[in-house]
Amino acid sequence: MTKSVALFDMDGTLCDYVNAMLRDLEKLRAPGEEFVDPFIFREDPTYQYLWNIMDLINSSVEWWANLPRFELGFDILNMAQDLDYECEILTQIPKVNSTVRGAALDGKQRWIAQHLGENIDYTMTRDKSKHYGRVLVDDFPGYIIPWLKHRKHGLVIMPANDYNSSYSDSRVIRYDGSNKEEVYSGFVRSLKA
Repeated sequence: MTKSVALFDMDGTLCDYVNAMLRDLEKLRAPGEEFVDPFIFREDPTYQYLWNIMDLINSSVEWWANLPRFELGFDILNMAQDLDYECEILTQIPKVNSTVRGAALDGKQRWIAQHLGENIDYTMTRDKSKHYGRVLVDDFPGYIIPWLKHRKHGLVIMPANDYNSSYSDSRVIRYDGSNKEEVYSGFVRSLKA
């Protein structure tokens, strides 16, 4: 019998990308410079310089390879594995210059091998909506919305963070660590769908 597939994002889901980036941006902040969170001002061109700095940080293979684990994501991964889902990594690679893209590809492969082992399947893509799974585990609504558009019975488990707190959909369970039973029940329902 074929196992049901659960697709897992990396950045913000299994890896603590946001806090690692904020930590490293803080190291580069000038004395007296006001802290600006680039993830809040994502579309504001005034703060494009922060995204340029982030590209410099992201151009290191070691940075990607050494991202800390995001424990909420591992809670979800453990539940899926306990229910015998086929867990696969589905991660986006940066659109920016080839140096950042190459660093992300190499670093993410090393991270997967170190934290998940050599036997887990993974896909690095530009468009997550093209990939099938019964469940998608992802923190970013910008990737969740197109994926759900093609899956009327799909389930998304969304690890909670400050940037996705206002997103809501009946097919999305936002996991903050206190609602394991809800997530587990969602996984069980998806197996039966």
